[in-house]
Amino acid sequence: MFLNMTKLEKEAQVEATSRKEKAKQRPLALNTVEMLRVASSSLGMGPQHAMQTAERLYTQGYISYPRTETTHYPENFDLKGSLRQQANHPYWADTVKRLLAEGINRPRKGHDAGDHPPITPMKSATEAELGGDAWRLYEYITRHFIATVSHDCKYLQSTISFRIGPELFTCSGKTVLSPGFTEVMPWQSVPLEESLPTCQRGDAFPVGEVKMLEKQTNPPDYLTEVELITLMEKHGIGGCACPGPRAGSVSSTQASSLLTKLPRQPCVPSPAPLHGLVSGNW
Repeated sequence: MFLNMTKLEKEAQVEATSRKEKAKQRPLALNTVEMLRVASSSLGMGPQHAMQTAERLYTQGYISYPRTETTHYPENFDLKGSLRQQANHPYWADTVKRLLAEGINRPRKGHDAGDHPPITPMKSATEAELGGDAWRLYEYITRHFIATVSHDCKYLQSTISFRIGPELFTCSGKTVLSPGFTEVMPWQSVPLEESLPTCQRGDAFPVGEVKMLEKQTNPPDYLTEVELITLMEKHGIGGCACPGPRAGSVSSTQASSLLTKLPRQPCVPSPAPLHGLVSGNW
């Protein structure tokens, strides 16, 4: 009944508006787990291939040591020196030069595992120089590093409440104020379709179409190898995070090393552990 009544209306009347400035944080410094996660989910590279590619980039002097759990740069790390290496790169030179001129933003405080510094580009390279997957992984590592010393993305969160006939609706959107780190990581930027028109209480807009959509939820997919390791790291499973007799278990980086030996496939529990979960009254 209310749907049919709403369909008869020709205008949407603005009842209230609100705006609030918000920020999307720049990423933490890059560790092995995050590198493998992005390689698997976004670059289409399995853990084994991604790790082998990263190790070749390391031995050739393009990146720092790629096996690390740390996401925090030590105070004496030469961030500006690493950034200057990229000042003439054809893809991000403008962003880098502006950061160097205006002053870099200190990276977010991450986790110091006491092993190796975060994965960082050590010298500039081009697509023609590296080619293929080596270039794609190097490009991601470099863009991620530049993003860590960039400013947060700032945007305006807008909410509009409007009435169509007897029904009250609410919609939200975002308008970018300062792109910050998303300038060098455009896939993290606020989508243009999320922007809303500027309006105020009492404004009216023509109604184009009114319809009701029916949808249903879907079960989650199987965990991938890298998603499993990401969850292990998040919940402190393995390594020093496990006290007592479990302290000798594998760390997340060691586990990711083990998973690089597996083919790229979903993780499925074996019958024995599954029986244990059932008998354990989960």
